[in-house]
Amino acid sequence: MHRTQIYLDDDQTIRLDQRAAAEGATRSTVIRRAVDEYLTREERDAAAWQEQWRKAVEETAGIAPHLDEGAEYVEGLRRGDAERLSGFER
Repeated sequence: MHRTQIYLDDDQTIRLDQRAAAEGATRSTVIRRAVDEYLTREERDAAAWQEQWRKAVEETAGIAPHLDEGAEYVEGLRRGDAERLSGFER
């Protein structure tokens, strides 16, 4: 376990002490639980976002079969841009 010092304003201190007293716990225990809950929620949110992203990719993969594959498509766009730009240089 590592010691960490933080500054809380008066209202935070009062509310934290009230919560700790209601639970019969120490201020430190309440803070540790709050940090655990926050970190777990962040991890769940990140995992949910990744799953939504994966699902969207799976649902849209192959939706435009008339387009070239990844790198070929990008190179085609670049060639077209280069041709258009060369017209301005003349």
